[in-house]
Amino acid sequence: MTTYHASCSCGAIGIEADGEPVVQCYCHCNSCRSFTGCPVNAPVLWPRDKVRIVRGEDKLRHYSKTGHAQAGRYSCSICNGLVGIDLFEAGLYDIFAGLVHDLTFTPTIHINYENTILPIKDGLPKFKDMPEEAGGSGEIMPE
Repeated sequence: MTTYHASCSCGAIGIEADGEPVVQCYCHCNSCRSFTGCPVNAPVLWPRDKVRIVRGEDKLRHYSKTGHAQAGRYSCSICNGLVGIDLFEAGLYDIFAGLVHDLTFTPTIHINYENTILPIKDGLPKFKDMPEEAGGSGEIMPE
């Protein structure tokens, strides 16, 4: 089984994820943009039980819009570097593609494309919000 490695910008926090991610995509939602400061995010999702902090857990800073003790966004208290999002309700952990040192990023879809500020023409499906199986409308938008 493959183990992927990620870290914050300064390297104080180290993360490992076992096996292949369940989803690799682009997200255009307002929430991702405001958190990352980027026009589009590149989520890579693993089952929560396949992700672990291997270094610097005491350096993790947590922010939750929902107030849930585990769900939310994580960053490093030293460099302010982002380290991911715990999607507790879905049982997934999002490690941003740019943080995973040994992953070949191969996205298959765009999500929340109705909010895009950076149109991308790459031939991938552009979901207005989310696929139906993820609780969205499943509506595809044109490039």
